[in-house]
Amino acid sequence: MLQRTTFSLRSQSHISRVIGVRFNSSLKDEAQKAAKGIKEQYDKTKETANEKAHELKKSAQESAKSITDQFSQEKSINAEVLSKYKKQLEQKAKELGITNLDELKEKFKDKIEKTKIELGAEDPLKQILEWEKQQNEKSKNGSVINIRKIDEKREKLPFKVLNDFIDVDKARGLPTEDIKLIWKHRFLEKERALHASLDNRQFADIYANAYRYPNFVLPLPKPHNDGYELEFVQWAFAGPNTIHCMFTTLAEYKLNKEFARPHTTLTFHQEFSQDKDLVLMNGVSEKEGGLTMDEAQLLAVNLQRFYSGKFPQMTKLLKEFNEGSADFSVDELIKEATSV
Repeated sequence: MLQRTTFSLRSQSHISRVIGVRFNSSLKDEAQKAAKGIKEQYDKTKETANEKAHELKKSAQESAKSITDQFSQEKSINAEVLSKYKKQLEQKAKELGITNLDELKEKFKDKIEKTKIELGAEDPLKQILEWEKQQNEKSKNGSVINIRKIDEKREKLPFKVLNDFIDVDKARGLPTEDIKLIWKHRFLEKERALHASLDNRQFADIYANAYRYPNFVLPLPKPHNDGYELEFVQWAFAGPNTIHCMFTTLAEYKLNKEFARPHTTLTFHQEFSQDKDLVLMNGVSEKEGGLTMDEAQLLAVNLQRFYSGKFPQMTKLLKEFNEGSADFSVDELIKEATSV
């Protein structure tokens, strides 16, 4: 009996040692894992910090260069302003009895600053137009596709706002229905014009989806080709109250990308959205674009249907196209676009 007890105690002691070893081994493994995790986290943090430092350094260099360029530009503009107004300044100095040009410069500092700003505001536009011209040259690849060429001499006009079409201040005092009627008659006699009126709810849904899904394609039936032509859709948020929707043939967009000329453009004006619950739309379909007005109207209607958010399958197609999903189907697109 004593021997059994001794054996039992020894066995228990051995088991305890084994368990202790295993327990200690487990702790060691956990500690190693924790240490490894901390090291990985440290390395990752260090790498992120290095990247951030590099970005800050790069940003600082760019800021310094920008300040230097701005200083050089201001010096050039100052010289241009003084040269432009030299005779006027000399005459004005005589009238005021001022003999020192610095005194005159100080006296008319505000006017010089204003002129400097005006001159400075022109320079970026000239640079952009020159850059666009260079890019247009690069985009020509000799394709035999029958696509309208980019007109490099075409005047680059700023976008139009609602006040370019109707007197906003005067119209603001009118009832909403009267504004709609004025808007309708504004484009009624225009041969290639499109127009529409939306309430805030309708426009809000379109706006939200346009912001989320700025590009898309819409099919246009072409009976003489026994098929469909895909039209590329691009949304552009031009100003606080103005957004554009541009249609270009997919073939032309593939060739010229963002420099492709749209054949149809829609503009949405939000100036009356707050106080009149009204958003006005107008558009134009260029004759050179080759579309009939019925085709342009069909594009506008399908644009509103797909971007309205009312049809889940249409919204799904918007999402798939903008995410580059393999699930996007042109057949499904045509089916939805031609459904009643």
